[in-house]
Amino acid sequence: MSLNSFKKLKSRVLVTEEGEVCPKCGSKEIIVDFDSGELVCSKCGLVIGKSIFMEGRDWRSFSTEEFRERARAGAPVTPARTEYGLDTKIAYTKRISWRALTSLRRSQRYARTRREKNIMPALIKLRAAAERLDLPTHTVEDAAKLYRMAASKGLVKGRSVNAMVAAVTYAACRRTEVPRFLEEIASFFNLSEKEVGRTFRFIFRKLKVKIPPPKPEIYVSRIVSKLRLPQSVTIKAIKALRIAREIGITLGREPAGAAAGAVYLATQMEGISRTQKELAKAVLVTEVTVRNRYREFLEKVMPILKEEAESPPPSMED
Repeated sequence: MSLNSFKKLKSRVLVTEEGEVCPKCGSKEIIVDFDSGELVCSKCGLVIGKSIFMEGRDWRSFSTEEFRERARAGAPVTPARTEYGLDTKIAYTKRISWRALTSLRRSQRYARTRREKNIMPALIKLRAAAERLDLPTHTVEDAAKLYRMAASKGLVKGRSVNAMVAAVTYAACRRTEVPRFLEEIASFFNLSEKEVGRTFRFIFRKLKVKIPPPKPEIYVSRIVSKLRLPQSVTIKAIKALRIAREIGITLGREPAGAAAGAVYLATQMEGISRTQKELAKAVLVTEVTVRNRYREFLEKVMPILKEEAESPPPSMED
């Protein structure tokens, strides 16, 4: 590297790479040359590495319009969009006649309708449900993927689109550990829990996809958020659920009810006033369920929690 090019390079912003040290002078101030893909020591000018892969953009923009003009990538590929977000629109140019353009658009529209006639309405309903139920992106994409699997095997023919979308939405929430209930998903689609549950079982019996049972811990954050409880309640409730699982009192219990009982126990330990009715409403269970789970936790989990709190921490010598 010439002296002039090094001076020009040194005037750029310094980027210190973690773990990168100049083998010649020991300096940690390493310059990244985006033009040549080299790592250069700012002290002695030694080229440490060549052909470095740059993950960032090789251009800058100072406005939204300039960003759109210079960007070379479109929207990300996602199963939640028609044609996975890769569908194109044919625009008119002087090089093509209007008659030929109309024919191309008609054939493109026919092909899309033929491929996605059962997918497009379902994806629209799925995105509407995701917005209303506040579902994360990875959950929506998983639901879309499951619906596409069901459609490819012919399971959606002759069945209610709403029931199918509700079933895959509930399944995706289970698979991605998002705390949503069958009742609220069915309510959004104006369906009964029985109908959505029946469709849910039918789809995954045919697809042979494993749906893990929901964990009580995923409902703790929902209860704490709805009732605006401190983080200390979350910590104690999750700890109580861990002990309950170890001693086997959560087996066969409704996960949401177990979570409500654990949170109620944690609020009692923290001296926070919340009623069993409030906790039951937060996770759509009955007050009787919350009361029964709380009694079990109080009788079998509370003594272990007290014992752990009273036992001294292990010494460094041990």
